[in-house]
Amino acid sequence: MTPLPSPLPEIFVALFGLILGSFFNVVIWRLPRGESVVQPRSHCPGCGRMIPAIENVPLVSFLALRGRCAGCGRRISLRYPLIEALTGAAALIVWVSILRPAFATCSPWTIAHALLQAASLLALIPVAFIDIDHLIIPDIFSLSGAAAALAASFLPGDITPLNSVLGALAGGGTLFLFGEAGKIIFRKPEAMGLGDVKLMAWLGGLWGWQTAIVGVFLASFLGAFVGLALLALRRLARDHLIPFGPFLVLGTWVAVLYGRALVTWYLSLGERLLLR
Repeated sequence: MTPLPSPLPEIFVALFGLILGSFFNVVIWRLPRGESVVQPRSHCPGCGRMIPAIENVPLVSFLALRGRCAGCGRRISLRYPLIEALTGAAALIVWVSILRPAFATCSPWTIAHALLQAASLLALIPVAFIDIDHLIIPDIFSLSGAAAALAASFLPGDITPLNSVLGALAGGGTLFLFGEAGKIIFRKPEAMGLGDVKLMAWLGGLWGWQTAIVGVFLASFLGAFVGLALLALRRLARDHLIPFGPFLVLGTWVAVLYGRALVTWYLSLGERLLLR
């Protein structure tokens, strides 16, 4: 009888993801305000009380404190444990889909590429929430990510330096053209922020032009669907700006994990329609 595989790697990855999610909460709050993400220690924004380590355990502390500060009783936003749980789940998905198959190859180059891709996908979580809160995507993510992607393309692997540059141009260029078209269609001075363009240049440089194009089109479809739905429900004014970063993040995640399957399905669907 074949023994069952040990769940220890998955448990470790999930715990690491929860801890990383707790750190992401700090990044999301402090980075746009120009504050250090390391010092000072976490504190209650209401009473300023420093939060001891025992009260800063991901998910567990929120439940034990019943969602309130132990000092002043101020309600703790539900978003904090949700981001921790989301990051824990995302870390498991990245482990199963990217890291575990890479480690199975025992190839140092494959593992190096997989680690960079995993780190990039997880880093998109704070990117999305910062854009939701402030309508910005900090350059520290996109520019450093683009530099790391270009550097990694010189290692043996599927993405060559030329493919990385073409991917950056395809991802950022496609979004830039969408933004220019949006200016004309919606008669707005700025329909697409440069932060979004730099974000897709980073992701295109890491995964190549095919993934970048699929990610942009998925994000555009999702963004249009949500925007039209909110307008129809009168939950959104026509002149209200919608952060596009979260849609780009979701589109990229889907493109990286299921892009090839989606393209194959789409092409086979078109072929069946033409043969009718």
